[in-house]
Amino acid sequence: MQKKLGEMLVDSKVITLEQLQEALEAQRESGKRLGEVVIEMQMTTEDEVQSVLAEQLGIQQIDLYEEKIDTDVARLISADMITRHQAMPVRQEGNNVIVAMVDPLNLLAIDDIRLSTGLDVVPRICSPHGMKFAYDQLFGVTAEAEKHMEDFRQEQIKKGYVIDDTLADKATMAEVEQAPIVKLVDTVLTGAVDHGASDIHIEPKEDHAVVRYRVDGMLHKILTIPRHAVAAATARLKIMARCDTSERRKPQDGRIELDIRDAMFDIRFSVCPTINGEKIVMRLLNKSSADFKLTDLGFDEDELAGFNEILAKPHGIMLITGPTGSGKSTTLIASLGKMANETVNVMTVEDPVEYQLDKINQVHVNNKVGLNFATALRTFMRQDPDIIMVGEIRDFETADLAVNAALTGHLVFSTLHTNDAAGSIPRLTNMGVPPFLINASLIGVMAQRLVRKLCQHCKESYEPNEMEKDLIRGAYNPADYPDRILMYRGRGCKFCNHLGYRGRNGIFEIMPMTNEMRNLVMRSSAIHEVKKLARTQGMLTLWESGVKKVLHGTTSLEELLRVARPDYEEDAELAQETGGTATRGLLAEAAPTLAEVESFSSL
Repeated sequence: MQKKLGEMLVDSKVITLEQLQEALEAQRESGKRLGEVVIEMQMTTEDEVQSVLAEQLGIQQIDLYEEKIDTDVARLISADMITRHQAMPVRQEGNNVIVAMVDPLNLLAIDDIRLSTGLDVVPRICSPHGMKFAYDQLFGVTAEAEKHMEDFRQEQIKKGYVIDDTLADKATMAEVEQAPIVKLVDTVLTGAVDHGASDIHIEPKEDHAVVRYRVDGMLHKILTIPRHAVAAATARLKIMARCDTSERRKPQDGRIELDIRDAMFDIRFSVCPTINGEKIVMRLLNKSSADFKLTDLGFDEDELAGFNEILAKPHGIMLITGPTGSGKSTTLIASLGKMANETVNVMTVEDPVEYQLDKINQVHVNNKVGLNFATALRTFMRQDPDIIMVGEIRDFETADLAVNAALTGHLVFSTLHTNDAAGSIPRLTNMGVPPFLINASLIGVMAQRLVRKLCQHCKESYEPNEMEKDLIRGAYNPADYPDRILMYRGRGCKFCNHLGYRGRNGIFEIMPMTNEMRNLVMRSSAIHEVKKLARTQGMLTLWESGVKKVLHGTTSLEELLRVARPDYEEDAELAQETGGTATRGLLAEAAPTLAEVESFSSL
């Protein structure tokens, strides 16, 4: 009987039996292949897994980064079959076809490929990343899109159309429904999923359009759509989003539901007229991956304990603050997912509902019929709720209703757009909420940002220069500052598309409402006073939370500077008031200037 991969790895002493049991448990939760799981958990490397498989099975390895693939042979099976089986024909040898396979024991894949090609299959083992690289070269978004755009151009020429320098502002229905345009749009959407993009931007220029994907919070140019295909591609997307294709002067919003790579996506569609044409932005929401856990968001042990302590309160308001795109919705979903069960009634009002969740009753804002945050909150109070989530507190009416809900024994979650946790207090008072009601209802505030994680495959350590050391020195009590520190950076490699980063993680600023804080709020809601007290009580700022991740090798100093900055004046003031003992402060004269910080972060 053929051994399973886990047994092979243990027998080869690549992992221990305890590690195998841990990996199998993680595999059951994620549904991923065991080989992927042990690599992601950093128990071993991709090369070691492939070597063990090759040696144990007597199957040769193949490096798809170096292998010259016969494209005609590779296309003997569909792109969907390659993706589904993680197997790709690379060349033909007589009546045999050499097939690179992530899992060479997949007999179903071997049978499918034999039936599709009419050839005997000779498997070769390859890495998952090698398979992705080869697939991107053969069927990737740029190559596929360029092929479909050329096909569309040739069809236009056959029909007698002149392909000139004029950017058409509209397309006929016949053009929109042509196979090349349909395939082009499908390729752009599928490519976004393959890249792990959260948003797709299609931006019209004077004589072409640019497609960009937002990956890990940053936009990357993917391809250019020539002038003769822009109008048809735009119209095709508007049809899919159920928008008016004849209306090109007004903004429109729509929604597309699509099955991509065996996952259901809810795509939020927005089109805006610009001087060069219609600009399209699509937000991709994977309805199949809404199972977020707090432990996956980037909290360290102390931060998670502090946040959970606030969540354990029986009633009150918990606020998550930060700008758009800082991960607030994900944190709220993970928090509600932790608390929702058969014994409580959880109700949310969102604008829009991004993820549909089990055990939670979700309401979508509809301003056209008068259903906003405030009206939904009023209705919730007649729905016997235990836990309420309001997408955002934007005005006094919503804030007042949220406060009353908290005062009547409900746990309320919501968000505010403030730069830090302390800023939530003056924001609420500016909305008209009296300080005594803030004291009676607010149980905690957490500000957050997202930083890109360094790629684990190309991350390297280095000894920072004096300026870099000074930048992080403020995160330490002077007495605790280490003699030698290391920082990390990503060189860029095939696993991260040579960016040096892969994935994102949160940095957090958690401010519980203590008795001392409540006393202060009754006297003053000035942001600097609130922040000063919170820090003397042990609150780490966003910058300090980020510095911990820099020193742990999770992210780079350059990336941290992109989303957060130290406050040297506040550090110096705290150091003076506490005698330099109860603060992580840096003396102001030792701090880099703002210009130096700006110049470093732009390198």
